[in-house]
Amino acid sequence: MTDSIVAEILKAFEVFDGVYKRAEVDAAVECREEITPHLIGILEEVLKDPASYAAQERYEAHVYALVLLTHFRAQRAHRAIVALASLPPPLPDELLGDIVTEHLPVFLLRTSGGSMTGIKSLITNRQADEYCRTSAVRAMAYAVADGMMPRKEALAFLGSLFTGNEAAPYSEFWSFLACSICDLYPEELMGVVEEAYEEELIASGVIGLDSVGRTLHEGKEATLERLRDDLAHRDPENVHDHISWWASFQPPKPASRGPVSRGAKALRPRQEEREARRQKRKKERAARKRRGR
Repeated sequence: MTDSIVAEILKAFEVFDGVYKRAEVDAAVECREEITPHLIGILEEVLKDPASYAAQERYEAHVYALVLLTHFRAQRAHRAIVALASLPPPLPDELLGDIVTEHLPVFLLRTSGGSMTGIKSLITNRQADEYCRTSAVRAMAYAVADGMMPRKEALAFLGSLFTGNEAAPYSEFWSFLACSICDLYPEELMGVVEEAYEEELIASGVIGLDSVGRTLHEGKEATLERLRDDLAHRDPENVHDHISWWASFQPPKPASRGPVSRGAKALRPRQEEREARRQKRKKERAARKRRGR
């Protein structure tokens, strides 16, 4: 495939116009080896000036790049993806929106090549966005489900993160950490988890201790099978199924092109929605702080 065709594919990915670039995605899959360095290059360019790219409401090339590199299992992209997720808040939210919580775990897992080094570095990076960090925790849980990492090794690492120093006070980090531990079957860490509830590190509104107890009654195999099913749902083999969450991508009607904001909203929430979400989190943290007095 010629360089000009690769350039045309990449150009089509740049600007969101409300239409999913199915043909270009198929073409990218056909020229996997040729296009992979260019897709990694897109992420590296975003990393050079993330605030500038975050301000470009219609720029979407980095999202196509993330999806395709994940589909390709491109280990060379892992460092750039970890770096993108490690950007200080609110940049990950502004660049990726709900992708952070819905799809970043699979992006991290499938480009890791089985190495947990980058994922661990993100989990323990206190300066990173807490939702990126908990997505890295989820990626580690998926690594267990996929046979990449022994369950006991994952639990030993995750169980060491309840000292109270891993995040700011009243952070949701520990609550979502507990969720992933629960999905791995928490039997060996029940003492640690119970103590974390006593220390009010884990918010019962996110996951209650009774939910953890119910998981124990369900049994290890049933719990891990549910985690494997969740991974399979999040990581389908077909690249188009992988991005079926782009539900707002619709072909434009001949008579009229609708506003692109519907698709943009689904892919990356608008600034006012992001701000409302941040304010909600702030109020929830303040409420928990008052209860702790």
